[in-house]
Amino acid sequence: MAVQCAAEAADAIKVSSLKTRLALAAVTLVSTTPVVADDDWSTDVSYLSYSESDGRVNVSKALWDITRANDDNKTSVQLIFDTMSGASPTGAIKGAEGSVTTFTGASGGAGLEASGSNESTATVFSDTRVQIAAQQQWQLNRLHALDVGAVYSTEDDYESTGASIGLKRESPNKNTSYTVAIARTFDSIRTSYDDSTPAPLTSTNSRRRFSVGQRSTTDLGLGVTQVLNRQTLAQFNVSFTQSNGYHTDPYKVISVADTNDRVLDNYSESRPDSRTRGSAYAKVIHQIDNTKHAIHLGYRLYRDDWGVRSNTVDAHYHFQLNAKSYIEPHIRLYQQSAADFYQHKLDVDSNSDVIIPQSGFASADYRLDRMNSVTLGAKYGIALSPAIKLRFRAAYLQQAFSTATFETNTAVIVQTSFSYTF
Repeated sequence: MAVQCAAEAADAIKVSSLKTRLALAAVTLVSTTPVVADDDWSTDVSYLSYSESDGRVNVSKALWDITRANDDNKTSVQLIFDTMSGASPTGAIKGAEGSVTTFTGASGGAGLEASGSNESTATVFSDTRVQIAAQQQWQLNRLHALDVGAVYSTEDDYESTGASIGLKRESPNKNTSYTVAIARTFDSIRTSYDDSTPAPLTSTNSRRRFSVGQRSTTDLGLGVTQVLNRQTLAQFNVSFTQSNGYHTDPYKVISVADTNDRVLDNYSESRPDSRTRGSAYAKVIHQIDNTKHAIHLGYRLYRDDWGVRSNTVDAHYHFQLNAKSYIEPHIRLYQQSAADFYQHKLDVDSNSDVIIPQSGFASADYRLDRMNSVTLGAKYGIALSPAIKLRFRAAYLQQAFSTATFETNTAVIVQTSFSYTF
């Protein structure tokens, strides 16, 4: 499964490739459509590098976007190409000496294997992802705009197709904008080596395999943007997501171990076949008196029925260096609770028989553990001419987990972007 390489790459390692839901993207377009001349064309090319420490996940992401806009409509086409490699923890623990541990080849290439060594508890993988998205916005009249989009993403072990539609309404004085958007996505998940998925909560030595996993997701987004005064803009979005189908990671395992952490076996993990998520996001942008500097403050509250709760605080300070360039320091703080079915390992009884949770669900995936993370970074932008702009961004990410075998994770994110209007 793909490594998510979102702008902050904050809480992602090896997850679904379609996290940038089109519905939510449509909500963020509220009051951002620029006033343009007839048939202005613009293109944006970006390259992002995400590199974790200790030889773990490395992502290279290239993005190309081309847009044609006028007073009546806007058309955008976006192409993304990712290359991903490295090692992602499987969930297996580093047991006592002589224990069994589990590892795989590239993208699970040779399937899960058992070994007497306890040194490797990571999945080594190499994969590529190609995604193409298109979006069309029509200005229906002075106050209403319609936005539709479609996206297709593919990689060795994951395929996703989605579509969205959104409607924006502005108040007569243009001080308030309302947006509603809905999206549907359909995903196919499988292991790269045999186009199947492992039987949940069975030994990794088992030959029981199931067919390709299927999942469908519906996203609903609602948003409002309000001009508070000449210097302050506020935005509030809420989103609801319902997904049904295969949610288990086919590469993740959970160790069976005794009280001394002697690993007796490794089982494929198991997650519920549905997930309901909700979030609320608020943002304020304020331009400081008598300057071109601005403060961006955002807060996101997230809840789901897996028991995951998170809080995110995001702050940017836009410092205008001169008429052509700026610098923007950034800090992001993230806190997450563990999923209800997250556990470090599966225990055994007095006969050394594995104790399966009554719910039938268990995962040792560190991304579902209790977590705190901090991202520090800065962006520099410069206009070489009215038509050409360059942006450079660098950030450092640090994550800390509660009980996961790999207790910490750090990463460096570097991005370069070039935009041209013609």
